[in-house]
Amino acid sequence: MQVRTSIIGVGAALALIPAGTALAATINGGPGNERLVGTRVADRINGNGGNDRIFGRSGDDQLSGGAGNDRVFGGPGNDTIAGVQGNDWLNGGSGDDTITGDANGTGDLTSFDRIFGASGNDTVRGGDSRDRIYGGSGNDTSYGENGNDLMAGGTGDDLQDGGPGNDRIFANLGQDTTSGGQGDDDLWALARGDVHPGPDGEVDTAGDTLDGGPGNDVFHTRDGEVDRVTCGDGNDTALLDTVDVITDATAENPNGSCEKVVRKAPTPRESRNEDAQQAPAAANVTT
Repeated sequence: MQVRTSIIGVGAALALIPAGTALAATINGGPGNERLVGTRVADRINGNGGNDRIFGRSGDDQLSGGAGNDRVFGGPGNDTIAGVQGNDWLNGGSGDDTITGDANGTGDLTSFDRIFGASGNDTVRGGDSRDRIYGGSGNDTSYGENGNDLMAGGTGDDLQDGGPGNDRIFANLGQDTTSGGQGDDDLWALARGDVHPGPDGEVDTAGDTLDGGPGNDVFHTRDGEVDRVTCGDGNDTALLDTVDVITDATAENPNGSCEKVVRKAPTPRESRNEDAQQAPAAANVTT
């Protein structure tokens, strides 16, 4: 199928804009596989049908993939990106972006979206199906929503919420807050690169916060930080540091809502385990 390239330059963009409105271009794709390229200002690009390649370039763009397996690149600027339907690859680029895979609550259980916030303080939502979400650098807020999601925060102080489904969530560098939501979740906080022990082996007291929610969850937090763990309802297992805190522990029940707790000091091998698990997600940022 022929691929059509649609490019509207700044001059053409000016002709589209009523007096007194912000500089912008509007580009609408057709039913085929197209390459749609915006301008260096704020654009609105709709891929519609087909497996499209969409490039917002500079500016605060509004980009929609539509139906099909699309690849959408926001570029510099605070972009709003929606995959809509299909197995989409969405990359916000630099800036504080808002990215949505497929719309939540639509019943689309087959799409597999890969979403990368890249640099900036991004807000990311996966949708109904299983997703792979990587926040990148910056203080990101990510929601897996429905489906069995794989999520990694990247650098920065991130908030990650898996939502319903059996999710695997990695905190990574920074002081992060992770919520597994409903389902049997696997929650990791082993990124020891942000631990700065003192000369006498003092631990980092600014650790991560993890809440499993309902379900049979597993926690991995042997990173040398003082992490705060809430297991929640279900049959949960917590593999913790000796310094980690179980938030609902009492003198009578030191394990709180955790059914099984194993504490020991962190080892370099365990810290590398998280890095290896996240490597595929991080590598996809530049493809």
